[in-house]
Parts: sequence; structure tokens; C-alpha cells
Amino acid sequence: MSQSVLLTAAKEDTEVFRSKLEQKPVSILHYPLERYEVVEDNTDILDALENIEEYENIVHGSKRNAQFWIEWLQEFDKMEEARNQLNLALNQHTADYLEEQGIPAVHPHSEGKAINLLEFMLRIKRIGKTLYPCGDKTAEDLPALLRELDIEVNELILFTLEGPGENKLEEYRKDFSAHQPEFIIFHSRRSVNRMLAAFPNANYNDAKIITGDKAVTEKLEKEEISTDIEAEGSWDSILENINEEF
Repeated sequence: MSQSVLLTAAKEDTEVFRSKLEQKPVSILHYPLERYEVVEDNTDILDALENIEEYENIVHGSKRNAQFWIEWLQEFDKMEEARNQLNLALNQHTADYLEEQGIPAVHPHSEGKAINLLEFMLRIKRIGKTLYPCGDKTAEDLPALLRELDIEVNELILFTLEGPGENKLEEYRKDFSAHQPEFIIFHSRRSVNRMLAAFPNANYNDAKIITGDKAVTEKLEKEEISTDIEAEGSWDSILENINEEF
């Protein structure tokens, strides 16, 4: 019988992770307690679309960011203008998606870290006014790194983070009660709050607890939940740790 892994991150954030995990002898219990919703029309987005040619670069920190950006480009017929700008992607997954949408994208063929993309931008001498499509509750490293170099960055808020509806949450709770996962992933500090609220009666002592990084581990300690495996701040490192268990 395969062991099961519980995760609660948004579908958009775990596509690659889940596809790799499916190759292992495990069952995935995926209850997304995070979902992204497009923001209503606002002047900042409309202004960025109207003046897209003013930006030296458009940087896509994730496939999720790119997906919401593409939706706006298509709605306002700005795909051609976007193609004419230098589009930079943090990782291959995001670059592939942009290419599928007809937008050539460049990425540094590295670990997918913000510092690697910054170094790449410096090497190709494309450090200038940068458009960075993103969400309002997501942690993004590159904009802060660019600002340290006094580079103008427009963090354009395209989407917001919400939780599941009440019906969906009840569905998750019912399914969760029928399973006892061998591994539970707390990928972020935010996931601690959401999971404890969603499953207040869960017994976390019977599963191996995997945290995304030290900050998540420390937050769980305050909830008197012990961590068995601490990753290094990425889905790849979480996967590496799970692989070592099989």
C-alpha cells in the first residue's frame, strides 16, 4: 500500500512538484487552502498596459504570475506589445509557459533563484525600469534585490490570495477524516495558520511533518508541533527530502 502525502498549497504553485511526486509510490492528498483570484480592474494595471513600452524588462517570477499577466494582455489586446519587450523568466517552467503563449522568454538556466536572474540581468546589461507582475500576498525576492541597486520596479498587483469556499472546505475535511497521511507538508508560515484552522482536530503526532524552511519550523514549535524534516525553502528541496524516505 502506498503512503500518502498531504499538501495544501495552491494548484498553480505545485504543478511541477505534484507531477514529480506522482512518479513515486505515494498517494497525494491535495487540499488547496490557497487559491488565487484576479483583482478587479484598476488604474495601475491599465496604466502599465498602456505604457508597456516604457519598461526595459518584464520579469516573470512564476508561472502563476505569468498566467495572470497573459490574461490581462489578451483582454486588452496587448500581446504584440509584450512580445516586443524583453521577457525574463525565473525558471524553465515559467519560460516554457510563456513560449506556449507566443511570448519569447529568456531565463538563466540556473536554480531558479532570484539572485541568479539578477546576475543574468547584470551580465546582459539589461538593468533598467522593470515591470514585475505579481500578487498582493506572495513573497517575491527579485524586486527587493533590484531596489537595492536603485532600479525602478513596478510590482504590478494582478491577483489576490483567498481561501476555499465553505462547501469545498467541508469536502476537504470529510476526505481528510477518512485518511491518515504519513507525511504532512507545511510549505510556508501562512500554511500553518490555514491548516490548523481547516483541520483543528487533526493529530499531527502520527505523521512525519515536513516544513518548507526554518521559519515554518519555528512557527510550528509555537503550536507545539514537532518537525521531522526541514527543507531549504523550495519545492525542490521538499521533494528531495521526500525522495530520501523511499
